[in-house]
Amino acid sequence: MKKVIVVGGGLAGLSAGIKLLEERPGAQVTLYNLGHHLGGKISSHRDADGFNIDHGFHAIQANAQRFHDLLARAGVDREKTLVPDRGTYFYQEPGKMLGPDMPMDEADSDAINKQIEFLIRYGEAIFIDPDIEKFDDISFREWVLERGFDEELTQTRFFRFSIDALFNWPHEISTYINLQAIRMLGGQTGYFLTNGTYSETIVDPIANYFRKLGGRIEMYHKLTEVQHDGQRITGLRFSRPDYLFHDHGSVDWERSVKVLPGSVIVSDFDAAILTLPVDNFRELNQGDSAFWRGFPGIENLRSVSTLSWQMWTREKVLPVDCCINTLDEPLPMVIDYKNLRDEYRNNDSIGSALEWVGQENTFEEVGDEEIKNLTLECFLKIPGAKDPRDKGIIHESFRRNSSNHKRYLLTDPGTTKYRPHSKTHFENLLLAGDWIRNDIDAPTMEGAICSGYTAVDALLER
Repeated sequence: MKKVIVVGGGLAGLSAGIKLLEERPGAQVTLYNLGHHLGGKISSHRDADGFNIDHGFHAIQANAQRFHDLLARAGVDREKTLVPDRGTYFYQEPGKMLGPDMPMDEADSDAINKQIEFLIRYGEAIFIDPDIEKFDDISFREWVLERGFDEELTQTRFFRFSIDALFNWPHEISTYINLQAIRMLGGQTGYFLTNGTYSETIVDPIANYFRKLGGRIEMYHKLTEVQHDGQRITGLRFSRPDYLFHDHGSVDWERSVKVLPGSVIVSDFDAAILTLPVDNFRELNQGDSAFWRGFPGIENLRSVSTLSWQMWTREKVLPVDCCINTLDEPLPMVIDYKNLRDEYRNNDSIGSALEWVGQENTFEEVGDEEIKNLTLECFLKIPGAKDPRDKGIIHESFRRNSSNHKRYLLTDPGTTKYRPHSKTHFENLLLAGDWIRNDIDAPTMEGAICSGYTAVDALLER
């Protein structure tokens, strides 16, 4: 296996390319990326005013072993780069928060004790049972109710967070996927943030390590067709996206990225690993039954557009430097990076560096300004929060991540069976990505890396 093409420059593609070159030094691996930035859904860029614009809030779980190992191999100084979380806070009506050092009344304490009792009672099913995929067809809410969980607790904001965290709210979430996400925590609740942008602190070192191993990266290539003879893929057709319009991310592409006239067919390869998100994958080979016969039911998978609102203010507006969850939709999570990142901590002109995240479902027709007003209305219910409009807004960025390459997979009950595996019906085509089946299965950064490794293992096995 001497010449391999990797399509997609997110964590799945980069980790696949790195593992392949580590396992087979001397292989020729070329990675093709759509736009200006590597990293996929964790990419970030600086706008014309120098502010870091994120795709959205991301966190690295404390025991995401593959992720941490990859950072170490890429030479990332994790002590300087990763910032431990300062506790998780939950907004609880009416106008109070649950979290570290926050006083709890009797009702809150009783609710938490009931959830702990439930975890202990069903700990084996939650953490040990090897056959939890049998719970994929049932929602997590139904699953806990069938086991005697207090129905009133399923209406609480705290319970809703188990759905918010994977962007499935207001949809129900597969019990299997939720249990996989819980297991990925390994009984830990700790996570890390980055002391800087993800692109600069995480993605760039990983990409540089890929190049150091001998990998080559080609930017501005959109895969538009997979050519094949029914058994093997014989060529990949690439077109140029309208990258000048995109302007390094300052302008959002449409849902399906338009391409410039002309294309090029790459055929000099032994195998290819496609790491496209599900919506990009579905754009390929329309009407080609020989291609699609190997991916039955893929039309049943759904995705969602995430929302991100960033704001920098002159004065501090939040009482805590950590993530506050379970606010009202559509932006139920907010974090202040002021004392978590050196670029803000050491800048006296910035009092707060806020970021809200959520998803667009049921708010597609609601205008940006109305969403902002709804968000601030709930934000001001947080004890100690101040109105950013009164504290000097320096800069802001509101983004609807609706392009196909930015959307997140919805983990609806009963849909895991429609997600393809790395191996395909073409002997030299493998798939990777957080929506491709892997040992993690929860669509997370760790899951993306795991899928990249799984694809390479399958390729070398073949």
